[in-house]
Amino acid sequence: MSAQSIEWDPVLVDGLREMGNIGAAHATTALSALINKDIVVEVSEHYVCETHQLPEVIEDPEQLMVGVFLETHGTGKGGIMLLFSQDMTTTLVDLMLSRPHEVRELDEMDRDAICEVGNICASAYLNAVAKFCGVTLLPSPPGVAVDMLHAILEYPAALAESEADDLMVIRTQFVFDRSVCSGFMLYLPDRDTIKVLSDKFRSV
Repeated sequence: MSAQSIEWDPVLVDGLREMGNIGAAHATTALSALINKDIVVEVSEHYVCETHQLPEVIEDPEQLMVGVFLETHGTGKGGIMLLFSQDMTTTLVDLMLSRPHEVRELDEMDRDAICEVGNICASAYLNAVAKFCGVTLLPSPPGVAVDMLHAILEYPAALAESEADDLMVIRTQFVFDRSVCSGFMLYLPDRDTIKVLSDKFRSV
């Protein structure tokens, strides 16, 4: 389905930057409290890309990643995804469960635990964004996938592609343990939500 490109203007850019910083700060606080370790937000940035370009603008598409995805409902629709390397995932799970870290492939307990991590972080992010923008953002139950990055991103790209050829990505990079491990949070508002946010920013 073809659609017009997302309109880009300075008011929207500034508003999204502020919104992303607030959401990321709340998500980071929630994650740090969960694992009792400091997490640093290194970068919060946003850009528009065509749906098929989504993996390339995030990281190496062939990289093995763990993704936790939640759809958002309410006034604002879209999706939010946390992406971690497999080692960072097991590290976070071991910290959360207060047990020594060991390098391993994810088991069922790891998957359940990282879903909980994703749920808490995404909810904190969305609550902060909703309060800042005066909109309703309700997260769905989280789902987890372990695969190449391009495969993990096929689902959110397909959701976006159902209404437009391009999408907006608000990316936050987490840095943990002095850059040994890192992860990303992607907020993917749909086209109607971008319009709502743009109107909100202009009314301030």
